Amino acid sequence: MLRAANLRFRYGKDRPWVLDGVDVEVAPGEVVGLHGPSGAGKSTLGRLLAGLLSPTSGTVEPTAARGPQPVQMVLQHPDQAMNPRWRISEVLAEADPRAEPDPALVSPTWLDRYPHELSGGELQRVNLARALLARPAYLVADEITASLDALTQARVWRLLVERARAGGIGVLAISHDLPLLEAVADRVVAFADLSPTGPAAPR
Repeated sequence: MLRAANLRFRYGKDRPWVLDGVDVEVAPGEVVGLHGPSGAGKSTLGRLLAGLLSPTSGTVEPTAARGPQPVQMVLQHPDQAMNPRWRISEVLAEADPRAEPDPALVSPTWLDRYPHELSGGELQRVNLARALLARPAYLVADEITASLDALTQARVWRLLVERARAGGIGVLAISHDLPLLEAVADRVVAFADLSPTGPAAPR
């Protein structure tokens, strides 16, 4: 179970709390939608769950570790998550140099290309494939299709959910798009409802 308990976080001791007493959990193989407005603190929560930030207080417990990092995070802008000087094959090898990427996610014709030679949707599929190559137990997907057209959004989410179901990977899907979350998630929770003390100051 991926679980955050009484999680509190702020960017500096004199800054307002971004998260104040947040509780959330995701079961293996479950897709949980996290809905809330932009700037509410959803991305901060995702980074804490993925170990990219450390909480000011409270606990994060990924208890089903598989591979070097039990929680992987996929961001909204895939081009910012990869070295522009690397070919796609090198980007993927960063996760596991011995593993072959899922051909449903990454076309073999992309491997010798550079990130700027792929579309946004193609890059996001590469980003997702790299996260899956790390064999995570959980995946945090933060607004991963917000900048894509509706058809590409549907394709990326279908692939993600299929791979998550097949691999027993728990997914926290973060978005301000409630209809999207209702379409892909097993359950949807409102960010403002995660804290027993009420929503923190927007950020």
